[in-house]
Amino acid sequence: MSIQFFAPRGADNQIVKLPSTLRRTVRWLPQIGDIFPDFNVETTAGPLNFWKWAEGHWVHLFSHPAANTPVCTTEIASIASYSAAWKTANVKNLALTGSTIEEQEQWHDDIARLFNVDVDFPCAQDTGLRLSKLFGMMHEKEADTYPIRKSFLIDPSMRLRMIFEYPVFIGRRTDEILRVLQALQMRDRTGAATPSDWEEGDITLIPDDRPEAHVWRDFGANSTRLSPYLRVVQPTD
Repeated sequence: MSIQFFAPRGADNQIVKLPSTLRRTVRWLPQIGDIFPDFNVETTAGPLNFWKWAEGHWVHLFSHPAANTPVCTTEIASIASYSAAWKTANVKNLALTGSTIEEQEQWHDDIARLFNVDVDFPCAQDTGLRLSKLFGMMHEKEADTYPIRKSFLIDPSMRLRMIFEYPVFIGRRTDEILRVLQALQMRDRTGAATPSDWEEGDITLIPDDRPEAHVWRDFGANSTRLSPYLRVVQPTD
């Protein structure tokens, strides 16, 4: 089903006057909480059915503009260098780009030579950019012939949990993706929230009125209420 935005309205129900160039029809705009669709794609590891391949794991699905380009080279090398961290967190990586399998395989050999890392995750071929368009990875005002740098974190139930978008000439920060992943996994385990600049092991937030016994059960420590709306706990492990 298509949705046409002719007259969007603001918070007070007033009409927001958009330039005609910004009015468009979209099939799907990925949002946090969506079930990510299944798809089939050719990759450097062979044919891949997304749901079957991802079963039981978290997935970091990300786009990049093209093989044999400078920023993408550093990104793929960085993501590959965190191989042990991804495995510990039960995460599979899947890259998506418009370059062919042959171009990517040659490029991965070069990455191994330059950075001494193996690209040990599948990298998909989206030569017609069909999937990139469907997943909102094409931003024509940034680049009209290749995808931006978009990252999705998808949980084992195939629910979309995080979306990052970066412009073409700015590389991602791999440890930020892992940081958000750790926060999401802690949230799933304990129901806690994370403050600004949180790192694993830092003080966390209790966003509800659960009994103190439940806080101790989940964190091995009691909480502290700093204000009526700010309750914190320092996990013991």
